[in-house]
Amino acid sequence: MVGGGSVGCRSVMVRRPHSSLATGPTLAGSSPRALGAYYTPPVAASVMAQWALRRRGDRVLEPSMGDGAFLAALAQESDRRRLRAEVWGVELAADTYAATVASGVVPPDRALRSDFLAVTPFEVDAVVGNPPYVRLRHLPPAEAATARRVGDSVLQPVVGSSLDPSGSVWMPFVLHATRFLARGGRLAMVLPYDVTYVRYARSLWRFLGESFGSLRVVRVRERMFPDILQEAVLLFADDFGGRTAHVAFEACETLAHLADGAPDVQVSLRIDDVVGGDRVFLEALLPSSVQELLRGPLRAATVAASELVTFRIGYVCGDKEFFHPSAEDARHFRLPERHLLPALTSARQLSGVGVRTSSLPAARGERLWLPTGNLAAGEQRYVQHGEGSGVSQRFKCRIRDPWYVTPGVKVPDVVVPVFTERPTLMVNDAGMVATNSLLCGYLRPGVSADAMACSWYTSLTLLQMELEVHALGGGVMVLVPREGARLR
Repeated sequence: MVGGGSVGCRSVMVRRPHSSLATGPTLAGSSPRALGAYYTPPVAASVMAQWALRRRGDRVLEPSMGDGAFLAALAQESDRRRLRAEVWGVELAADTYAATVASGVVPPDRALRSDFLAVTPFEVDAVVGNPPYVRLRHLPPAEAATARRVGDSVLQPVVGSSLDPSGSVWMPFVLHATRFLARGGRLAMVLPYDVTYVRYARSLWRFLGESFGSLRVVRVRERMFPDILQEAVLLFADDFGGRTAHVAFEACETLAHLADGAPDVQVSLRIDDVVGGDRVFLEALLPSSVQELLRGPLRAATVAASELVTFRIGYVCGDKEFFHPSAEDARHFRLPERHLLPALTSARQLSGVGVRTSSLPAARGERLWLPTGNLAAGEQRYVQHGEGSGVSQRFKCRIRDPWYVTPGVKVPDVVVPVFTERPTLMVNDAGMVATNSLLCGYLRPGVSADAMACSWYTSLTLLQMELEVHALGGGVMVLVPREGARLR
């Protein structure tokens, strides 16, 4: 159970878990991705520890202590400045907890083996950490419900909104962490770069602006986590109980520049712009001349893609292999040619073939089986084959009637891969249908596909993709209809 608000005294009120150290989740028994456990580089931990420790006897909490990187940095900084800081740590994974406590970076009586979201708040001067990066929908139902309840209990009284269920567990972690802070306290967190732009984080930015007197975000171009496709930023929130309308943004080229306090970019951004959905953290990295060009002449000379084309996700069949039968299966079951539609099922089919689907090699061809009207004898046997192999019980299949007819299949005018490093657009002159691996574009009346392709392949489109389309990291962008519509 999660306790009430922060207690107004220095005494510790912690509800310890009843389970032993030998039980519960372990990092060895789970993938780092499942627990969202990716450990912080020492340079970043050191910078955050130096910032967090201010006065003799400061009390600091690390809510997800992992291998103890922050605890070690805090201990080293406390010793260096003779601050005698009182450091607490929380860890969910039993084996990681035991190893970190055994290393001596935190006293056993200040180490809690628990889900941080279930720890009753007690007052500290600072919270420093790297919360888990796990989507709420990937959590067990009970844990997801707890995370949403914790997030709502902090968000609703301040900004009047609830936690978005499409979000990630790092957000209720940050919100719960603020319940531990004494007035004037501070928060330093390693957060995914997503916090700077995703829709579900906008309520968090409103909360931060209403709860802290000073906010700073630091982005490092050098990847903090080189083993995963996850970019991260550092959030420094100071003067808990204050308010601010701005966030200071800094960008550093390397971790060494971060340690030296030598940012390449320093700018103040309006929180209202972040809440409004503008990509201000990204725009701040552009030269001022380009920013002026985007705001003025280029905006006047261009239109949003939504004025030329409507983007939709392609069809979802439910079982790629069954609904895209091989040539051998099509012959064996005598599937009628009129029910086999040429299909695009992967962005790999579009690689290196130009800008027209008619140029696709036959070897890359796929076909969607889409029966209409009465089934031929061979198709009836194919349906029985699908039922016998369990295809009819797949989620997307069992919720439709008949289960073997894929809905929403249309021939788009242009197609764009959903996951892409470069925004390849192809004119669909071959009349192919496309799965949800591709974005399907349907042109407005009077707009030609060739003109659309010509206006797409410009340096402006590449820049717009960077500014409007969210990324997985590692240069891979995820193009969704709403963001595609905003491209100019």
